[in-house]
Amino acid sequence: MGTDSITLSELSATRRRSERRFFVWLAVSIAILVFVGFSRTYYLQSLFKTPGLSMFLHVHGAVMTGWIALFAVQTFLIASHRTRIHRGLGSFGAGYAVLVVVMGCTATVLAARREVRAHSEFVSSILTVLALELTQMLLFASLVALGIWLRNRVAYHKRFMLLATFCILPNPIVRLFVWAGFGSNIVILSVWALLVTAVVLLDSMRNRKLHPAFGFGATITVAFLYLAYYGSLTPVWQRFAATTVG
Repeated sequence: MGTDSITLSELSATRRRSERRFFVWLAVSIAILVFVGFSRTYYLQSLFKTPGLSMFLHVHGAVMTGWIALFAVQTFLIASHRTRIHRGLGSFGAGYAVLVVVMGCTATVLAARREVRAHSEFVSSILTVLALELTQMLLFASLVALGIWLRNRVAYHKRFMLLATFCILPNPIVRLFVWAGFGSNIVILSVWALLVTAVVLLDSMRNRKLHPAFGFGATITVAFLYLAYYGSLTPVWQRFAATTVG
């Protein structure tokens, strides 16, 4: 009986360490993806000599970078057993999430307005992007709220916060496709959806079961973005969005 207890205890500790390493690996991978995706237009702009950004876009970039940094710090704090500091930063993170939503929505609306008022040939595409990015922000806010609500249920909390962060990852993926010179909105969306699916599958394989937070959260997140994409192609959305932002 004693030996069995020790074995189960060791197995539980091993699983916790594995879970921490998994989320640390994801946090690092997300940070790398964001840095590479925005390196030419933001982080290493001077090296690539790309057009300058307005003050608003600099602030927008700083706010979004701050969320990625906060997510990574919170993940490392848990991995290093600094739970008290993690919880202390949680209140700040909740307020910061509101700032992310405000800046994200404002940036995409202003970009759409600029194209509509200029009667750009890309108006239809930018209105599709508007629908996608507003949906991303809605999902981000909802998942963060769920994560905060379930903060005492650790397994749910961390997965909802991860999915929330994934909601802002289509943007750096877009930049990578722009560099490569190909890719449409549906292709980029599908690549992002495959990344979400891959993370869910890896987590399920590690735990030998699908966690409900991923089962529910990932399904809703991917489904809503596809619905937003196809809905944005309709004349109803195109007219409404053009009239609203114009």
